[in-house]
Amino acid sequence: MGRRVLYIDDDAGIRRLVERALTRRGYDVTVADGGEAGVAAARAGGFDLAAVDHYMPGIDGLETMAQLPSPPAIVYVTGSEETRVAVAALRAGAADYVVKTPGEDFFDLLDASFRQVLARAELHAEKSQAEAALRASNARLEALLAEVNHRVANSLQLVSAMVRLQAGSVTDAAARAAL
Repeated sequence: MGRRVLYIDDDAGIRRLVERALTRRGYDVTVADGGEAGVAAARAGGFDLAAVDHYMPGIDGLETMAQLPSPPAIVYVTGSEETRVAVAALRAGAADYVVKTPGEDFFDLLDASFRQVLARAELHAEKSQAEAALRASNARLEALLAEVNHRVANSLQLVSAMVRLQAGSVTDAAARAAL
């Protein structure tokens, strides 16, 4: 089964078209009618990615994004080509931004954006796992080094005690000085 995607949009026609187009492209799509329904669906969990429309009644896309639990990664979608909307969405935490256009190009752009965002999220997760494994490895190495230092110090103390004991029992002044 494909990646689980939540598509939040108040336009029923767009939701149906997006659901069909993305399902054909291998995604497991859940749609939500507006921000409140999207937030409720997202809280139920299990989504790899959410696409959020900007213009919705009730709570708009930016407010919806602010209420979504983390993860999923978010792709911001709008019919507006205003740069300020894109900048606001990206500053609010969206991983990418797609402008709605009529025709199949929109679905291709959405698919490409989803693939890129999901790949980036996967790389980020792998990086976090690698960093955690590295920290754990460093902690184990530090513990081993501390143990080695402790054992070497104990061995040196034993050698030193034996040398002092031997020096105390030697009567020859030159041998005692050497020990």
